[in-house]
Amino acid sequence: MNLTKDNTASEDRVGTGQAAINRILATEETLIPSSGFLASVMERVQEEAAAPPPIPFPWKRAIPGMVLVTGTLGWGAFEFVRHAISDVHQLAFTPPHISATLVAPLEEAAWIALALGVSLVSWLVSRRLAGRSGLL
Repeated sequence: MNLTKDNTASEDRVGTGQAAINRILATEETLIPSSGFLASVMERVQEEAAAPPPIPFPWKRAIPGMVLVTGTLGWGAFEFVRHAISDVHQLAFTPPHISATLVAPLEEAAWIALALGVSLVSWLVSRRLAGRSGLL
């Protein structure tokens, strides 16, 4: 018997809550947009419709750079693995020793030549791209 009294009491609370909500909603004023709102919204819609399409991403110009970066990172990974493997093999046997005084200048010259080559290629590519766009 207690259960039915509790259920009835909770239903009465829900019923009075629903009645209160209905009373509040019935007394609310209807929302009316201000004058000119529709006209300003439609004007913005027409401006957006008349706007030119966005500029597409220049994939033809970006792909060579991505290939160059990927190749450089791949080459760096290859060199890292090659040096790691040679260090492991060096523990087993010793390859013929080349004087550090001979290796250091050749290594520096190779890096300088590589930097100059990359600079030349990037300059040539930028000149070609700028020439196509009419900037030069």
